[in-house]
Amino acid sequence: MNKINEENQAKKENPKSVTVSSRVQNSKEDSPSHLCLNEDFKPKHKLSVWTMLNDNPAYVGGALKVGRGAVKYTKTPIDLVVMELQSKPLTSDQWVDLHKVGFMKCIVESIPAPEKTRHDLKEKFAVLHVWAMTVYDTVLFLDADTLVTTSLDALISLDLNGKSIGVTKDFRARKWVDSFNSGVLLLHPSINEYKRLRKLLISGIEFEYTMSDQGFLNVVYKDDWHEIGFINNANLAVYRFDRKFWDKYPIEQINVIHYTMKKPWKCDGKGSYGPICKVWLEAD
Repeated sequence: MNKINEENQAKKENPKSVTVSSRVQNSKEDSPSHLCLNEDFKPKHKLSVWTMLNDNPAYVGGALKVGRGAVKYTKTPIDLVVMELQSKPLTSDQWVDLHKVGFMKCIVESIPAPEKTRHDLKEKFAVLHVWAMTVYDTVLFLDADTLVTTSLDALISLDLNGKSIGVTKDFRARKWVDSFNSGVLLLHPSINEYKRLRKLLISGIEFEYTMSDQGFLNVVYKDDWHEIGFINNANLAVYRFDRKFWDKYPIEQINVIHYTMKKPWKCDGKGSYGPICKVWLEAD
């Protein structure tokens, strides 16, 4: 039995040792806490929507629309949180805009990536910090290149049916694949699970390094993820290469659009992605 299978078997035999849900009281070791380095991080609710930003200004514009959409359509009381890398802080002007939308700042340290990881995605491993944010019962992590188009209420309260995370099946190289896309990620934070992930990351575990954290999570949670549905992570690759499937879902039924193939801030409303790009351009 390899290391990852041993870890997963331990979870099955003693799930309370590594996972905590909103229905399970935190142990002393897993008492409510967070890893935010800034003292002004003050959680208000038990459910939260997170995204992560570095000093790339384009992604800040994406996050602003993520936040506005979440606030506009979602009735469930939630905290909006931007996880900011300590090594790549945003500007004060950017934070003025983010605070106006309702985002709180959570400054975190970078998490070292395995050497083989694709260079421009090495910082993505900081997303693992969300598992340590046990001040929340539930975290919904959204990449900054997503757009919330309708209510997140059903998604954020979704039962994971005993699985550790909620994600959607991925679409790559013009076809559906057995792995998942982690651009929309639903989880119940747990300090023990966070420690397990950090330990696995430095264990020499092999994964698809070009996919960074998504490749890592696909190995860790290979048989331990719950399908949250296409409407909660509508991958733009499907719009381009499997339009028949995409058209099964009216835009009014899609909760989150994920602009994987064309970053939304590069949209001009023309070409293959024109109509779906206009959705982002016309959003608040």
